[in-house]
Amino acid sequence: MNRFPTSGITVGRTGSTRCGRFAAGLLACAWVLSLPGDVLAGGFHTPDFGTRRNGMLAVMGKPDDVTAVFHNVAGLTLLEGTNLYLTAQYTYADLGFRFYDSKGILRPDHEITPVTSWAIVPFLGVSSDLGTKRLRVALAVYAPNLYGADLPADEPSRYHLTKGFFFAAHLTGAVAWKVTDKFSIGAGISAVYLVMQGTQFMNPLVNNNPDLRFDSSAKVRDWDIKVALDGRGWTWDWNVGLLFRPIPTLGIGMSFTSGADVSLEGPVTIRASRATSVPMKGRQTTTFAIPFCLRAGINWEFVKDFELGLDASYWHYQVNQEQQMKVDASIASLVGSGGVVRTPKEFTNSWNVSVGLLYRVIPQVDLMIGFQRDASPIPTRTMTVENLNRGLTSVSMGVRWRAAHWVTVGLTYMRTWADLLVLQDSVLNPPTNGKGHGSMSHVAADLLFHL
Repeated sequence: MNRFPTSGITVGRTGSTRCGRFAAGLLACAWVLSLPGDVLAGGFHTPDFGTRRNGMLAVMGKPDDVTAVFHNVAGLTLLEGTNLYLTAQYTYADLGFRFYDSKGILRPDHEITPVTSWAIVPFLGVSSDLGTKRLRVALAVYAPNLYGADLPADEPSRYHLTKGFFFAAHLTGAVAWKVTDKFSIGAGISAVYLVMQGTQFMNPLVNNNPDLRFDSSAKVRDWDIKVALDGRGWTWDWNVGLLFRPIPTLGIGMSFTSGADVSLEGPVTIRASRATSVPMKGRQTTTFAIPFCLRAGINWEFVKDFELGLDASYWHYQVNQEQQMKVDASIASLVGSGGVVRTPKEFTNSWNVSVGLLYRVIPQVDLMIGFQRDASPIPTRTMTVENLNRGLTSVSMGVRWRAAHWVTVGLTYMRTWADLLVLQDSVLNPPTNGKGHGSMSHVAADLLFHL
């Protein structure tokens, strides 16, 4: 673990450059949202679009709405005519965490909880058969990641994160072809725009003695340095899908979504705690890799009006062993090492398994329930405050109503519990050793218009 000397660092009107030396040396720690924050346990993206996915949690074998663009693009061949689809999910989180100090005592004497924590998953898409029997085309815009959080500015977590925001928007064009009545293929290509922002405090005294983060006195807090980073960038990815229906009551689906290299560029602002200090400003470029993903699943109508679904997903996260951030010349001399900061990630691969049941009460109404288990790729050694989970377990329920020949509506609820977290081997500075818990409630609704 690196240690930074406190000698020669002055916080005040004439000391912002010296405190900047310390802050710039820790920029990688400040950029806490640049990758771990967007790893939602089982994958880079939140795969929760559409009533069938949110209600049944198993969609690959029968992706029968426009969200097939994301899940399994070959499923577009299950749609006829022209369809406009709109869905959105809102997530509320209940989180709590306490840190271990150097003696193994949990501190503070109460749980640290977010001031605000929210996530929204919107999707808008249109598909059409263009008047043909076998061809389908689709265009969709959606955000599988759109969330933010504020942590208390007066708690020891201030030295890990105070504000965070992440946004990943996709614009996807797709085409699918029904090769035979039993076999379909599809492919899509996406432009991806990402925004990541993070703010935290740093302190040379805390860096040398992490237990001082629990000290709120002026003798410690007067050394605080606020670091804010903003990164934005474009990339692209592609996906292919297969759907095989050997008999009318059985569907087998598979898909592959490519990975992508990402470069996020934006400003860095460093400012000492005192109002008289002069902020330092520079720019940074952070690079990392989005892993490729393999998905497969089945849907089986084992009894009339009863469907059983089973999905499995795999994300190749081991490509992220280290994250690099390069700063520009204005602060490169403070960072050293050619202005490049390297942060260990040590990610493993990740997976998700889900099972669900659908019951068609009447031809117009479907009821769904589901269960899933989701594994995090982040080891406890490098886990950060904004994504404190080792795995997730979810249960769900939903209803879909074909209200008329031209409109279908859906409503779902999902409850997710994170594994009880105990961290004792953190290599970060200050360490994230501690104990915490978390749960989330997800409510989603959708509308499908058959035009």
